Amino acid sequence: MTAMPERMAPFGVVEIGIDRMNEGLDLFKIRENDPLTAGTKAGDYQGHHLNAAWHAREGLWISGGLWDRHVSDAADTYLYTSWQVAGQYRFIDAQGSRPAMALRLSAWGNRAAVTESSTPVNVPGAILSTVKVTEPTDQQLQADLIATWIVTPSWDVSGFVSVGSNRLSYGGLSATTSRNGCNYQLRFSGNDIYGILIPPCATKGGIIQQFFDSSGDYGVDVAKEIAWSGTFMQLGFNGVWRSGPWTLQSAYLFHAAQREAVDAILASRGKNSHTQNHSISLESDYRLLTNLSVFARAQYSSSLLVNDLPVTYNSSTAARFGSKYSLFSMGLRALF
Repeated sequence: MTAMPERMAPFGVVEIGIDRMNEGLDLFKIRENDPLTAGTKAGDYQGHHLNAAWHAREGLWISGGLWDRHVSDAADTYLYTSWQVAGQYRFIDAQGSRPAMALRLSAWGNRAAVTESSTPVNVPGAILSTVKVTEPTDQQLQADLIATWIVTPSWDVSGFVSVGSNRLSYGGLSATTSRNGCNYQLRFSGNDIYGILIPPCATKGGIIQQFFDSSGDYGVDVAKEIAWSGTFMQLGFNGVWRSGPWTLQSAYLFHAAQREAVDAILASRGKNSHTQNHSISLESDYRLLTNLSVFARAQYSSSLLVNDLPVTYNSSTAARFGSKYSLFSMGLRALF
């Protein structure tokens, strides 16, 4: 993040890349040393991204991006589509020791058509054999204040502070469970549960064909646990060094989230929530032609996807977010 994107490209930039994490790329054995992921495909990530930025007028940049992400846990893989639009305006130019200052406003989010878990989910009062959520979505609004110091003609340093809000939603929730030796299809409407028998059922005696129940009777509040809202703040800095065809960057980001209801619910059940993340990234860029470069980036995070995919965080998945994580990206940039 910089208040002076012109130092990379005077008029605009288009970036296309691939993002990966799997056992072969786990060079530091982060997954192998984590009891939640060792020996499984949990944390496998396969994605692609397309980002673009345009210098609309002096000091004003407009940008946007699209991602497709395949994220795996131990048994299932989930497909998310991500988007971002942003505008950035530099209101103070760099002069001497005074930094350039810019304000960046953005909206971004993630969604899936459906997520289905084939791994049993334990909730108070029941075990759900499978869970299906349609149209899980998150939406974020974010504001960043950025300062950039030009240390030398080839080296600049930036710092930034960010604040933002999260809002999650979903279209529908269904599940399967067992009761008295029979399997039932469950449909949720708020906290109301409608159960229908899945035949056959070999239990002798009277068989309940359907039932109505309330998750609230078991201490479960569905909407607050999977469709929470909240706020977050971020602090970070990055440095950029240029020499001939090479551009090297390093960055640090601290992210802290405050979620309504869901983390308090986790605490009431004696479970941990994960509200902070530390990320470090390193990137190298080599200019192949006047307007074309190739880049490679490595990122390490102290918590799994806490600030990248808020939609995946709920009362059932929160325990997984304590895992450390790394991600590798590479691709091409067209600079104008």
